[in-house]
Amino acid sequence: MIINGSVSQDVAIADRGFNFGDGHFTTIKIAAGQALLLDLHLARLQQACAVLAIEFTEWDELVAAITQQALALQGGVLKVTITRGEGGRGYSPLGCSSANWFLQHRSIPAQYSEWASVGIELMLCQYQQTVNPVLAGLKTLNRLDQVMIKQELDANGMADGLVCSTDGYVIETSVANVFWAIGDKIYTPSTKRSGIEGVMKTHILNLLNKLGLTLKTGDYTITDVLGADEVFITNSVMEVVPVNRILKQGTQDDIHVVRYDLAVNDPSVWRLLQQELHA
Repeated sequence: MIINGSVSQDVAIADRGFNFGDGHFTTIKIAAGQALLLDLHLARLQQACAVLAIEFTEWDELVAAITQQALALQGGVLKVTITRGEGGRGYSPLGCSSANWFLQHRSIPAQYSEWASVGIELMLCQYQQTVNPVLAGLKTLNRLDQVMIKQELDANGMADGLVCSTDGYVIETSVANVFWAIGDKIYTPSTKRSGIEGVMKTHILNLLNKLGLTLKTGDYTITDVLGADEVFITNSVMEVVPVNRILKQGTQDDIHVVRYDLAVNDPSVWRLLQQELHA
């Protein structure tokens, strides 16, 4: 692990990221020695610092370290974390030390490449994600919603699930943004009250514009999703993965099924996006 530019495994117990989740992160896919979508990841980190009022000034050092690590590692995932640092009085950040930054390398989950070609099944989760308009869209260090969701998925033997908010709107999956197509219209949930505004989601918007397709963002219920011609999920590491089935929680009962012909190059939106990503 790299901490503030030096190789170390020692994280200060007084760091506010450890004590209060006072920080944020992004996960960058590394391929052929390059940090993919680096500009978008940096924009995410900068926005989160601004919203959380974390004074971080070492952007040049951070970018240099990311670039060097990508070149040295050649592949995998680089998790970039920024915390407010150490100190303060209780919850108050007054008197806090300078911000800390961390780089951690991980392997790309082996199942991601299989999912991209054959699709994934999602379970409709019973757990409902919290609503917080101030922090919505940010990838903060408080991931307890995702921990609770993963516990539910593990208990039901599912890899991922579709999650709604406490006010009844579809938000995302445990690890990805969700999209669906009805005719020539593409839809994705708003993240203004809950959820994460993914880096790949932003990139997908640019690709859809390039393809001449329209993306509609808003507040949608599970009924809206179940009327889709196709459903797919995205994040910066898995990229674009088609959804084959959506199941009821705790059962094998289908509530939505999409049959893609994986043997032919059909014009599904998810397939067009995969082709654009690897062009």
